[in-house]
Amino acid sequence: MYVSANPSLLKPVNRLNLEILTFGYAGVDPDWFGNVVSPVYSRLYYITDGAFTIWTDQSEKMRLGKGHWYLIPSGYSFDYECGETMEHFYFHVKLCDFDGTDLLRNCAVPLCLTPEKAVDCDFFKKCLDSNRLTDGLLLRQAVFDVLISFIDTYQIPIDAQDYSYCIFKALVYIKQNLSMQLSIAEIAENIFVSKSTLTKHFQKELHMSVNEYICNTIMADAERLLMTSNISIHDLALKFGYTDQLYFSRRFKEKFGKSPREYRKQKRL
Repeated sequence: MYVSANPSLLKPVNRLNLEILTFGYAGVDPDWFGNVVSPVYSRLYYITDGAFTIWTDQSEKMRLGKGHWYLIPSGYSFDYECGETMEHFYFHVKLCDFDGTDLLRNCAVPLCLTPEKAVDCDFFKKCLDSNRLTDGLLLRQAVFDVLISFIDTYQIPIDAQDYSYCIFKALVYIKQNLSMQLSIAEIAENIFVSKSTLTKHFQKELHMSVNEYICNTIMADAERLLMTSNISIHDLALKFGYTDQLYFSRRFKEKFGKSPREYRKQKRL
């Protein structure tokens, strides 16, 4: 008998997570316009008819047209306008390591991909009305396939972080107990390390403080809940340990350029 195995490949793969925050099909009018500030997720578009335009202060306008896939990476702020009627499928996605690290973080600009074969639009439309888990799994696989095509075509470097045991345990604890009230002392006590050891490892491996990581994670989760739920701003602030809703709203606006209420009202296609 001959056995061959590759556990070193499976370890990072099994830690990977693709989250589809929003999926839909939309038709927009010529008056569709706005801006997006530092989103914490990537946008994936397939244009079925028409076109729209995006740009930043530092770049020329980019036209997104019929018959192409487009990937707009997380963190990319831009203005957009349509100027004509346009129809498209849209996916708001996060391809992350177990700790929430964006695996597409090395993709700095919007990318275009022309599919090698016809896109099965009927399948995507079917998924919009389906509650079958198998359809959801097939949809997730289809999105995975598109993202892999972008990664391969543009040679986007992706890598899962190989954290120390200390950081691994800390990130798991933070994820399970996420709150502004969470202290370094509490985390250190529950993962059985000293505060100084925890602080040192965070700076060395994540290049940020423990508090910075907690704040960034809270803002990312808050943004996701504003998009995907009807939770009130008051309850959202309380969920993450903010006793002052106004302070929470101010911190959110510093991160995303809009208050939570303004952010929820804008069209997030």
